[in-house]
Amino acid sequence: MFDRNINLNFLSFCLKENPSDVPNVTGMDWHGLYRFCQEQAIEGIVLAGIDRLSKSRKIDIPQELLFEWIGQVNMIESQNKLVNQRVKELTEYLKKQGRESCILKGQGNSLMYPNPTMRKPGDIDVWLKGTKKEVAAFVHQRFPDMNVQYHHMDYPIFNDVEVEVHYYPSFCYNKWHNYRLQQFFRKTSETQFNNINCDGYAVPSNAFNLVFQLSHMMRHFFTQGIGLRHAIDYYYLLKQEISDTDKQEAVSIMKRCGMYNFFCAVLWIEKETLGLDKNSDIAKTNEKAGKMVLKEMLKGGNFGLQNNRCHNNIIISYAHEILYRMKFIIEFPSEPISRPFALVWDYVKKHLIVEK
Repeated sequence: MFDRNINLNFLSFCLKENPSDVPNVTGMDWHGLYRFCQEQAIEGIVLAGIDRLSKSRKIDIPQELLFEWIGQVNMIESQNKLVNQRVKELTEYLKKQGRESCILKGQGNSLMYPNPTMRKPGDIDVWLKGTKKEVAAFVHQRFPDMNVQYHHMDYPIFNDVEVEVHYYPSFCYNKWHNYRLQQFFRKTSETQFNNINCDGYAVPSNAFNLVFQLSHMMRHFFTQGIGLRHAIDYYYLLKQEISDTDKQEAVSIMKRCGMYNFFCAVLWIEKETLGLDKNSDIAKTNEKAGKMVLKEMLKGGNFGLQNNRCHNNIIISYAHEILYRMKFIIEFPSEPISRPFALVWDYVKKHLIVEK
């Protein structure tokens, strides 16, 4: 029988490099586990754990399912190789165009995994140096019809991997918190653009990612949703070497930008559910809020794709979204309250003020 607690315990085992407790998988619902992994986009991570466990004990996973699972993970590995190649090509192209860049999220996150090819890849998010107007003009040189969104634009330079060009790495819906967050991004931007890895492209520093990735998670949580893949990305970030000074500064920024309560909830998930044993003392965990966030992660899956809030009628769909956000207004009041006002203001600014 499918049991999410059993699957979460097994996931915690899969994430640990040298687990002291080996899970009892007798009677495991392997088909249920596989569906769970598909919903959360973590098939590769869990299969690696199954492979490790199989070296010490016999596992009664159905062969047909195992072959399907292995085939899926082989596709993930192939897609990672493709995306990695496109990242290098994109970075080189941008460099020739005189554009400094930094790869956000995705392939930058995978570098923190014990086996980077096990992380299910998505699109390429690249942060370009320059103002919003400058970056938009650069995109429009090649793709004049691309829509200028608040913090990024589509950049369809490849036909097999989607690319988003960012002028702002992320944002908050609360305008005051967003002002402070953008200050942080501007202040630390040079460090990120110069943080070149061994593959020749820039990725954010761990200190930067503590704030940036949290802001990305928080924003998506209050819109379509986030799943365990986001939590695992943050888990591996917290497993990195981060100085006490950087941790203290990150927490200070989180508080200034209205993200601290959400961070304490996420930290509870990292520690109590995923088994984080490093840097878990960075802040006090919030069990009540953590359980609330975890419940939505499990219900919605990766990017909330398992939710049924979407509707063909845009008014009904938006009403569902408002009701969803209102559930969190006590624990995290800032973003749920601010989002409707931010959307109206950004629309007015874009269509009635700027264009005139």
